[in-house]
Amino acid sequence: MLPQLKDVAWKRSGADVQVVYDLRESFVVTDANGTFETLLELLREGGRGIEELAAALSQRSGREVPVDDVEAAIQALDGHRLLQNGERLGRPGDTANDRHYSNVAFFESFATLARSNTDLHSRIRRSHVLVLGTGGLNSTTIPHLCGLGVGRLTLTDRDVVQPRNFARQYLYRWRDLGRSKVDAAAGWVREFDPDVRARAITASIDGPTDVLRLLDEVAPDIVMSGVDSPDGVDDWVDGACVTRGVPYVRAGLWVTQGIVWSVDPGRSACRGCVRITAEEARATAVDDSALALAGMDLFRAKPRTNRAIGPVAGLLGSLAAFEVVRYLTRFESPVYAGNPLEVDFAAGCAMRTVAWRRNAGCACAATTVGSQPRPTADAAG
Repeated sequence: MLPQLKDVAWKRSGADVQVVYDLRESFVVTDANGTFETLLELLREGGRGIEELAAALSQRSGREVPVDDVEAAIQALDGHRLLQNGERLGRPGDTANDRHYSNVAFFESFATLARSNTDLHSRIRRSHVLVLGTGGLNSTTIPHLCGLGVGRLTLTDRDVVQPRNFARQYLYRWRDLGRSKVDAAAGWVREFDPDVRARAITASIDGPTDVLRLLDEVAPDIVMSGVDSPDGVDDWVDGACVTRGVPYVRAGLWVTQGIVWSVDPGRSACRGCVRITAEEARATAVDDSALALAGMDLFRAKPRTNRAIGPVAGLLGSLAAFEVVRYLTRFESPVYAGNPLEVDFAAGCAMRTVAWRRNAGCACAATTVGSQPRPTADAAG
């Protein structure tokens, strides 16, 4: 392991050294003899292991610096996420690094000695995402996933491009009218970045077996769902993904309320939990609760009208794409797993999360993490 300092700035003031990487955190170290500042300089140069760092510090300071002291300092700096392993960093000037410069730079903020920014981005490059629907929501998520360099995308849809799509579906051009959406979307991906392998499947989802068939056929790492119909499709996707142990992300709009959620099988609550909880609530509901549940039933009976304009689809799709990235890299835990984010477009896009309760009577309670191992996606290229 060769500890490498990130893009850190520091300044000495008397015996103190102030260190800053991110504006979220700044700290001061008392360094009267200059050893800490010298260590920072050596770590910025990189290319040295712990023992070599101790030897260089001893030489420059003119006094013995124990290896244990250096190791403790390295652990402390790593605890502040200021270091990564120089052995696992890409080489400047590589074509891949130039294409993904900003991606790799973003992940530097979350890198540690255990996983470098290159490690995190490589997980995306090796990943395979099954995208259900190439309409308004996924017209935003698909470009974001391509920009990140996802290795493989399997796209599914059954519709053709229509004039009404152009309010929010920017993958398509006027010349695509009447063309298969999924073919046009896959063509967009290939033109944007030939290294992202795109497969188009013209298919409809008419029941849970259709989702299971797709999962078994393409073996994705995660599902990005943007299918709104027929009724029950969200429950079908949920049940199939929980059964196969495949995470999925979903977003949608209810008149003026947007929602983004995900399910992490074996870890989070799922829609099945919500359904069981709702049934239990109906059995005991009185007064205001009964009225609210009746209102939900009336809402579901309304004719469906797609009211999503571009900014709505763009915001929800971006939040969903970010959640997909969390799953693919685990640079942080998925934040909407069993913990939906609600966005109120009638109240200045105010946001709140409302956690689902994991129900012991739901099928997901029997799902264990890693119970359905899937083959690792091939490297992109």
